Amino acid sequence: MGTPRAKGFSLWLMPEGAPRERLAGWIDRLADRHGGERFPPHVTLLAGVAGARRDVLARAAAVAARLEAFLVRLDGVDGRDEHFRCVFARVTPSGQLIAAHETAARAFERGPEPEYFPHLSLLYGSLSPGQKRILAREIGGGVGVRFRARRLHVWSTEGPVAEWDEVGAFDFGLR
Repeated sequence: MGTPRAKGFSLWLMPEGAPRERLAGWIDRLADRHGGERFPPHVTLLAGVAGARRDVLARAAAVAARLEAFLVRLDGVDGRDEHFRCVFARVTPSGQLIAAHETAARAFERGPEPEYFPHLSLLYGSLSPGQKRILAREIGGGVGVRFRARRLHVWSTEGPVAEWDEVGAFDFGLR
């Protein structure tokens, strides 16, 4: 069985400036050490969005127009037995973040995910539980990052990570 692949489009919240650089540095270092893939730091608002690019972009623009900028807080490091959540920074699930997820899900005619788990992945892959614990301790407070979500980024996440591509970004409309 090969490396898991994502499907369709994904709606992301992405840090900018110093928070982006700090998180990208962790992602790159972990990829180098563990033979993982490189990807931009992001918190997935909605994944697996199907449809024609033009329709997805139009709906994403409408979602962004209904959102107000809000603070995203990372609050620790953990890992799961899932390729895309091998090692990640936990995201505090604020009311604004959950509401943004619900707005996005409705716009794409889906119900909000009862198990929506906001996180910012730091390493894709597969490690032993012991390796994950070591990394969680090592990184620990090093990802104590906050960033203001101000834009909705639309990525084509079809296929392998190396082929993922940003296809649009929309500023939040409410001030």
